[in-house]
Amino acid sequence: MATSNGTRESARLSLLSVVLTAVVITVNHWYVLGPGALALGATLATIPTALLLWYLKSRSKAALGGYLLVTLWIVVGFGLMKGLWKSGLRLFLGTFLASVSTSFPKPVIGSVAFEMSGLLTFIGGVFVAYYAYKFLRSIYAPTGGTRRSSEVAMGWVAAAVLGAIGVVSAYVVKDRDRFVVPPRGVVKIGVIVPTTGPYALLGNSYLKALQMAKDDLKGTKYQYELVIRGVGADPAKAAAVIRQVVNEDKVDAIVGGISLIGLVTKPYATHARIPHICVCTVKAIPDGAYNFSNIPTPEAEATLWVREAQRRGIAKVAILSQNHISINGHVSALKAEATRAGLTVTYERRFEAAQTEFREMIAAAQASKPDVLYVEAANPGLDLLGQQLRDAGVRQVSSVVAPSLSQKPELFEGVWYTDSNLRDMAFRQRFEDKYPGTQFATHMMPYAYDSLNMIVQAYERGASPAVYLRNLRSYDGTADTLTQEPGSGIFRSAPSVWVIKDGKPTLLSGHSSQENAS
Repeated sequence: MATSNGTRESARLSLLSVVLTAVVITVNHWYVLGPGALALGATLATIPTALLLWYLKSRSKAALGGYLLVTLWIVVGFGLMKGLWKSGLRLFLGTFLASVSTSFPKPVIGSVAFEMSGLLTFIGGVFVAYYAYKFLRSIYAPTGGTRRSSEVAMGWVAAAVLGAIGVVSAYVVKDRDRFVVPPRGVVKIGVIVPTTGPYALLGNSYLKALQMAKDDLKGTKYQYELVIRGVGADPAKAAAVIRQVVNEDKVDAIVGGISLIGLVTKPYATHARIPHICVCTVKAIPDGAYNFSNIPTPEAEATLWVREAQRRGIAKVAILSQNHISINGHVSALKAEATRAGLTVTYERRFEAAQTEFREMIAAAQASKPDVLYVEAANPGLDLLGQQLRDAGVRQVSSVVAPSLSQKPELFEGVWYTDSNLRDMAFRQRFEDKYPGTQFATHMMPYAYDSLNMIVQAYERGASPAVYLRNLRSYDGTADTLTQEPGSGIFRSAPSVWVIKDGKPTLLSGHSSQENAS
């Protein structure tokens, strides 16, 4: 049977809309699938092309049915679900809802190309639906009255409006975070920290601070269970553990430390719509929706460090630091603040975690004649560096946080550094009495303790924990008063100046959080 010119023209336009939309879908899915997106795009373009050519040649109903099924897949699966629901509504309606109520999370926005291709996927889906309709109409109703066509068109418009109202309403209902009574009255809190490897000392101490916080809970409405999962320092290996905590253990919230692990945890917490509080300094982690941090920022540490350096008459500084995401953040902030305040960086050297020999770089740093040598590293490099500094007779040393993590703090005797404030000194004493022999890390333990208690407060008040954290502007913490600006996700606190005295971190008098905040 011959095919009319009108049908061929409608078929050409329909196929063109399918192919162009397939290209946009390929671009959008490249960010998720990588090269695998090419296979998806090829499938969406070649299969309907083959089916349509088959139909035009043979008028086979099987070919027509197959072609229409592929276009339906594109319209519903990609145009509506991906383009409209996950892109258009998330960007526009989601942003609007978040601006009027914290019950709605602030949308996570990707790159311009990703978001634009998502919107174009929806627009392409509309064209695919329109030209598929025109193609079908050219086959089954090649002629017809204008009145009948108008009635059909109005019917489609009415259906589209009602459908849009339904989709928007469903999105509003689904996107709202509400309080859910925990099953059997048990709140499960996932704890994701490294318990082996170079960060084992921090991870195990962090766990003990959480256990101490849990033991301190009295008369709570719900029971709180810690779901502890140890991870190594390798983020690639940590992902499998985090998936287990979220998808199999079905935790209600996540707490953790170490920025490398926090970065991996972030997308899983967001997808599961559960709060994640990380004792992390990397700004890419807190988003003010489901991911939060509660530790002094690198900028706060740098501001206080430079102020203390100026008080000590320091004008020139040399820097030796390990290449690590958190340490790099500290160093970048310190250099920026030093430049602003007129301090000179006379020498800088960054080394890898495997470095064990530091004598040459120490000599080069000293040759630049600094007033102080800034050092920062994680163990085992930290203590190796400390020993070689002492062997070289270098005593004018400073840092941020690092000396408190040394397993041989006597190597850093007299070294001053900035770290979290600890206004409740009794907390450290209670911790050390409860866990004798366990090293107390000032920048970790108080915040681990506070992280658990903030989540507990939310449940005890009958609030969605994510919404509660979004609304929380101030928290009377163990180290300091935590404050959060609307939508930031960063619970800020003021650091203090410490010194290693008699082999132990000691808070210098006159450096309270109140003074640092002024």
